[in-house]
Amino acid sequence: MMPPKRDRSYTLRVAGKDYTITSADAPEHVRRMGVYVDRKIAEAASSGFVSRETAVVITALSLADELITAQDDNTRLRRELLETRQALKQQKQEKYHVNEPTA
Repeated sequence: MMPPKRDRSYTLRVAGKDYTITSADAPEHVRRMGVYVDRKIAEAASSGFVSRETAVVITALSLADELITAQDDNTRLRRELLETRQALKQQKQEKYHVNEPTA
């Protein structure tokens, strides 16, 4: 049995401000999250015509879109995997099916 993950505190710089978060995730994972969100906010703000608040909302909507798309892809891929497994099982059954001689 693996020991439970322990929460650690991390300081992330996002949009020019430091935020302290607590997470049981690996340090590299937390760092990547911070870098990713920071980059997305910078992209949203790059036009110079939006406020910081608007850039954050645009980023949140963009991340929600990515998440929902990934969830839909995951659901589709799981369904395709299940269908492929069922088809393979059917092929194996047909391949190894022994026909009884008829009288």
